[in-house]
Amino acid sequence: MPAERTEKKPLHQTTLFGFTKSSAVSRPPRAASPSSPSDELPPPKRVQSAPKPTKPKAKSKLKAGDENRVSTDAILSIKPEFTKLIAARKKNHEYRKYKLETVTRFWLYETAPTSAITYLMFTTTPKVPGEVNDPSGVGNDDFDRGLKQSKYGYPVTELYKLRKPLTTAELKSRFDIAVPQGWRYATKQLVNEMKLEDMEKIF
Repeated sequence: MPAERTEKKPLHQTTLFGFTKSSAVSRPPRAASPSSPSDELPPPKRVQSAPKPTKPKAKSKLKAGDENRVSTDAILSIKPEFTKLIAARKKNHEYRKYKLETVTRFWLYETAPTSAITYLMFTTTPKVPGEVNDPSGVGNDDFDRGLKQSKYGYPVTELYKLRKPLTTAELKSRFDIAVPQGWRYATKQLVNEMKLEDMEKIF
């Protein structure tokens, strides 16, 4: 005779569901918080490596006149006919396209056929068109009217003549100075060795 089957009591799902509901009420989902230990860890901080020591940049090749230059003195290329006019006091301003605010003395390098520094010219603050107001000097009126390409006029206040002109070859061999096409700063050696008292004052 088969054993009697005992009747299985049905599970009380209401209790399980009730438990689930009560858990949902009593324990709501936790909001994400960066401070919670159970949350995702923040990304690790980037550790900046110490900057690599940089080697000092090698000086680029200096242009002629950059090293030991004298900002108050400039070598100026000029045609021989204009130096003659300046020496004769017929030209009392030298006109150029550029403004050299710190320069107070120009070493006048006469181009060919002279090819040498022959004069030292003193000057002051350069003027602009309309400021010269002196019709006695060559080119002054045209400059004031704006008819010249030059934008700045350098007054000739004093003029000294070198007793022995500095030729292109001597400038290179003695002072290591290359002749400029327009202008360049003079060097300390040139200024120190070429004494004013050894020159002839023209005016």
